[in-house]
Amino acid sequence: MLEGPTAPVEVGMDLSVEGKSERIPPGSHICQLYSKVTEIPGVTARLMRVGLSVSEKCLFAAAPAQVKELRDELQKLQVDVDELIQAGQLVLYDDREPFLSKGKRFDPYTLLSQHQTFIAQALREGWQAVRISMDMTWLTKDVASPEQILKYEAASDAVFTFQNAPIIALMHYDHSKLLPSLVVEMLKLHPISVVGKYIKRNPFYLNSEQYMLKILRINKEKEKDKGHNPPSM
Repeated sequence: MLEGPTAPVEVGMDLSVEGKSERIPPGSHICQLYSKVTEIPGVTARLMRVGLSVSEKCLFAAAPAQVKELRDELQKLQVDVDELIQAGQLVLYDDREPFLSKGKRFDPYTLLSQHQTFIAQALREGWQAVRISMDMTWLTKDVASPEQILKYEAASDAVFTFQNAPIIALMHYDHSKLLPSLVVEMLKLHPISVVGKYIKRNPFYLNSEQYMLKILRINKEKEKDKGHNPPSM
């Protein structure tokens, strides 16, 4: 039986990869750069097992094969998946349309708003916090530009960190599908990264406020250059 709604407890949350754990605060979002999609379920299952055991609501979205693998991994960890789904504590999606604008277009701010709605709903239901894990390569394939992906990550960092939101957001990206320059930018937006079997604090992390100021400065310089170099006839 669920307890009545309570204010989220502002304590660290654990993320464990291959036996190594990091204590991270509410509002954190983490990037996993994978080379094979089979790397996703193992990391996610350990993340969610901890959350499920301490009254947190969890959501996972990925292709059907990865959702099935996650179920298998959770069951290996003695987690009763069907019971938790029935109780509303665990939500699994293998269709990306619910996360796209009008089911077709990726909008960074629409997805961020959905995360906020999920948090609010979970707290109303009496859960202490949430954990969200999504395969962003699967979600954004053919419907998002690199700029849109960076906008989503920067906005997530800004909103969740600023609000000290009761969330861990673990987002997975196939690094072979990303331009090298985009990988560098992605790392700047994540204080903690998972690469292969390793979890580590990110020395390249640049908080979102600094990052957005950098983007604005670059755009301003581009506009200035355009003014000095009008197109030739």
